[in-house]
Amino acid sequence: MEKVNRVNFNRFPYRREVRENGDINNGGFDLILFPEKINDIHEITEYPWFKDFIQRVNSKTGIFMTMGCAIGYEGDVLYGYIDFTCRPEAIDAIKEDLITLDNQYHAYLSQAMPDEETRQRAIEYVQHILLWLASPLEIYGESYSQINVTFREREQDGLKWAFDHLAYFLTEYYPAKYMPAE
Repeated sequence: MEKVNRVNFNRFPYRREVRENGDINNGGFDLILFPEKINDIHEITEYPWFKDFIQRVNSKTGIFMTMGCAIGYEGDVLYGYIDFTCRPEAIDAIKEDLITLDNQYHAYLSQAMPDEETRQRAIEYVQHILLWLASPLEIYGESYSQINVTFREREQDGLKWAFDHLAYFLTEYYPAKYMPAE
């Protein structure tokens, strides 16, 4: 995953902003502490699968949290992004592991697909529609990385499929790697 330096949205939480062109940035707020604020994210109201993804990642029992998002059509292409990171109380190993999350997601898909042809096509597909970047983040006074997944796709069903798998990966599969064996 490529590391980049961002000028904006590198400190969380951040304030609401109304831009000169009238666009509204709702600000960065903690959906774990304030789950009801998901209804303030106007961008996701028409995309229930994306709202479900955000709710799943921000569940009380998870290890990740979202920082911000956007989604919408530009012509006939659905585009957007999701910023997320591990929670501040996550162990250092998870914080250090964030930079390889894209490769781990692809490895998960490789194991989740039943046959070779389907597996190869699925991995090529997500590599084509999802761009993963890591950037510095300060969250509640602590510094580590955040992940930005940018997407572009004509078929909303394809994005829904990719994000359903990403939600499972972030909330079930990946956390199991750090759970003590019973």
